[in-house]
Amino acid sequence: MSRYAEDEDDRPRRRRSAGGVPCPECGWRSQRPGPWPWYLGTVGAVMCKAVVCNDCDHDFDAKKPHANLATRKRNLAIGINGCGFLGIVLVIGLLALWIAFTMRR
Repeated sequence: MSRYAEDEDDRPRRRRSAGGVPCPECGWRSQRPGPWPWYLGTVGAVMCKAVVCNDCDHDFDAKKPHANLATRKRNLAIGINGCGFLGIVLVIGLLALWIAFTMRR
């Protein structure tokens, strides 16, 4: 046993909370993962964490509890899928320009 082992045992321990952030409706901290739409994918899951309160069944975003979850999901869907659409249009446009440039020769 090292001379520091005794000090490590005496230090106060941090207690883990029972759950995440409190529910904005009832204040309960017990939560379960909420429904997540497939079209938001992994990027949406990183930006928004949908949870459901085990007490009142209110669904909310754990990262922004007082925000409207349906509005957050809609805005994320527009942003994420809009960026993907613009990327596809850009690639197809550049491909068309490349084909047009190579056909002139």
